[in-house]
Amino acid sequence: MALTNHHSITPGAELPPISKPISQRRIDCYSGVRPKSIHTDPEWAKKKGFAAPLAQGMMSTAYVSEMMVRLLGEGFIRGGRMSVKFVKPVLAGDTLTMHGRVKSKELEGEATRVVVELWCENQDGVTTMVGEASGLAAR
Repeated sequence: MALTNHHSITPGAELPPISKPISQRRIDCYSGVRPKSIHTDPEWAKKKGFAAPLAQGMMSTAYVSEMMVRLLGEGFIRGGRMSVKFVKPVLAGDTLTMHGRVKSKELEGEATRVVVELWCENQDGVTTMVGEASGLAAR
């Protein structure tokens, strides 16, 4: 698979958002079901002050990775980077939408590094994660 050509990527361009329903089953599959876990035990999560079990933060980063692979293909798989901050919890029953905007393109070796500003929001428009991801595109 060849790297995506950077000429088709414009700074300021919005990436197509990706929405994912965050079901308890999806969290269980990702986390492994364990008693006394805020991720998979609803009663334990409530005891710890959450309305429902929490999705692990790495679920959000996996969905951002999906968005970046759609943009850059192999260029994200081979040269991808991500730096994020989790700012609000994602709960079972939420719908999470990943957003991205091309921030810049920078020469890097024989390729161009494409930097994307990213953020995730729940169904209420509450931002749950912010950060940047980048990967390589062909020159």
